[in-house]
Amino acid sequence: MIEDQYLLDKLKQNDLTALDKAYLTYKKEFFLFARTFSVSDDDIADIYQDTIISLYENVTSGKLNTLTSSLKTYLFAIGRFKLYRQIERNQKASYDEQVIYSSEEVQLFDIDMSEERKALLKNAIRRLGDKCRQILDLYYYKGMTLDEAQQFLHYSTKDVLKNQKSRCLKQLKEFVKKGYA
Repeated sequence: MIEDQYLLDKLKQNDLTALDKAYLTYKKEFFLFARTFSVSDDDIADIYQDTIISLYENVTSGKLNTLTSSLKTYLFAIGRFKLYRQIERNQKASYDEQVIYSSEEVQLFDIDMSEERKALLKNAIRRLGDKCRQILDLYYYKGMTLDEAQQFLHYSTKDVLKNQKSRCLKQLKEFVKKGYA
């Protein structure tokens, strides 16, 4: 507890080595803890970084002057809250995207589809903008993760890319539906 308060005092002095020490000290334990929630490792990494940033902001803004618990307990409490929020977002996104990512999406990218459906899909993809074609190609055909695609395409955040991919799929779905009409 004394060492935790020492780290906190160093953070108040903008000593970023103290922030690095806190980050590295609890990272492994936080990942083990967070994996008990149904959240991906990418999300856990983002949440942990956000948690460390929240700690730093709370200290530098004066919201946190003295620890009433261990630093680990404080970090894990922030992280737990962020994990719950991520789970809620995932559930909402999952529900919202079920319309888009229904069996039609699976069928759109299914290798064993009929020639007529393949031709329809190719025409629909041609109607998409260049950016949408590139995003879908990288994600579905080249197998890039959202993080890899984000870096490759220079998107500001993974969420921006995820939203763009969702819009692209929705547009593709509409083009496919119009092809059947």
